[in-house]
Amino acid sequence: MRKPERTRGKRPPIRLGRIAPTTLTARLRELHELGGDPELERFPDLGELYLVLQHAQRIASGLKQPVDHPVNVRGEAALLRAKLWQYLREQADAGQLRAIEAGRQAGVPWEHFTEALCVASKQGAYQKARRLKAEEVRVGNERRSPEVARAHEDRAVAEERAERARILTQERRFPLAQRVARQLLEHRAGLVVATWSQYWLEEISETVDDRISAGERANFTGYVESFVRSVRQLALERGTQPATTDGARQALELAVQFVSQELSPIPQQVAGSQFGNQSGSGARIRQQGGE
Repeated sequence: MRKPERTRGKRPPIRLGRIAPTTLTARLRELHELGGDPELERFPDLGELYLVLQHAQRIASGLKQPVDHPVNVRGEAALLRAKLWQYLREQADAGQLRAIEAGRQAGVPWEHFTEALCVASKQGAYQKARRLKAEEVRVGNERRSPEVARAHEDRAVAEERAERARILTQERRFPLAQRVARQLLEHRAGLVVATWSQYWLEEISETVDDRISAGERANFTGYVESFVRSVRQLALERGTQPATTDGARQALELAVQFVSQELSPIPQQVAGSQFGNQSGSGARIRQQGGE
């Protein structure tokens, strides 16, 4: 099932990122043909971006505006050149940064980069490398500074640490999540689902028996949690019950307790007579082998 789309506001880009440069150079060649480029037969191969830009820059002032033609040939060509130079600059900055990082990994000291980076000292080389890194990772109104680069690196380290902790915690809960999921699937006909709850139930159904790696097991536990939250939200929005049968209600109750981490032994099967009159601590579930 296709994941429902979320709408999110767009922020202005601070870099071009991935574009199709040959599409732009092909259009630039068309404009040069329209403008009567006297050296059109010498127009470089479309994949030779730097050579194309050199040729286009040299011929730019000689392009003519065709009579009664709606396209501003020289104007559009200038815009394309500006965009392609920006793209080339971004590629050059990224390539230079990769070269610096490779050199540092190979043991090259900072002072050996001074000539290549056109700086006077090893501190200058380090600072320039940090600014290149900042340009690669910065977002929004962030400055192109070493401090921004360090902040992003610290954030990445923290996110990686948090992800490892999440996987460790969620993988430990996987056996219980899998049993909860199977009970939900057994009684899925009695669950009231739509949109997101339906999506997560399908994800659970498709992955309940093939989780192998720690990451997959952790993600599956998250699927169960997401399903419970979305099915309860749906019931709240509609003012209806999330389940229509006793078996589904009991399976969902155990799932809710699992998500709330009110953990106690889960029976292998949800039987109508086994949970129908239980409440409180007697019906609570605990993760086997828990803390």
